Amino acid sequence: MFEFDESIIAPNDPSASPERIAQYKEYYKVKYELCKQKQPAIIAEIGVRAGYSAWTFLQASPTAIYTGLDANNGTHGGQGGQDGSFSRWAARILRPYNAKLINLDTQKVGILPVSNVDFFHVDGDHTIEGVMHDLDLAFECINENGLMVVDDIDYLREVEIGVNTWLKDHSDVVDFKYMKSLRGEMLIRKK
Repeated sequence: MFEFDESIIAPNDPSASPERIAQYKEYYKVKYELCKQKQPAIIAEIGVRAGYSAWTFLQASPTAIYTGLDANNGTHGGQGGQDGSFSRWAARILRPYNAKLINLDTQKVGILPVSNVDFFHVDGDHTIEGVMHDLDLAFECINENGLMVVDDIDYLREVEIGVNTWLKDHSDVVDFKYMKSLRGEMLIRKK
C-alpha cells in the first residue's frame, strides 16, 4: 500500500503548498500503481525536479536501477531549483536506492545515456516541440515491452498537443491509452 511521505518535500519548493501536498497523495499513488504493475528492472526519467516521482517509482520497485535526466535550468516545473538545490535534494532522498542523476538538457542531444528501459517517465520540456523531442528520445531507449508514462496531459495544453501530434506521426505505435490523474497521464507501450 502506497503512502506519500511528506518528508521527501524539498524545503525550498515554492509549489509545495498545503493544498498541493494534499493533492500529491493521489497524484503519486497513480504513478506508484503504474510502476508497481510493471515491476521494472530499469527505470528512466526525463524531468527529475526534486525527485518526488523518482522516489515514488523506487517505492514501487525498490531494486530497480534508476537514471534521472534533468536540465536543472529552472524551467518546465523546475522553478526554484535552478541553483541546483532540487537536484541535490533528489540525490538526498534517492540515496538508499540504485539511482543515478545526470545533469542533461535533453533538448540538446540526439541520444540518451540509457538503454533497455522498462519504464520511462517523461516530464521534461513542456513545449510542443520539446515534448515531441523527449518522446523520440525515450521511445528509442525503451525495450520491446517497455512503457512510457507522459505526465501533464490534462495540465498543460502544449503537452497534450505534443503527445497527440507525436502519436499521429508514429502510426506504428498502436498501444497507448490515456489515464485520468491529477494532471493526466498518457501510457505508451512498445510492442
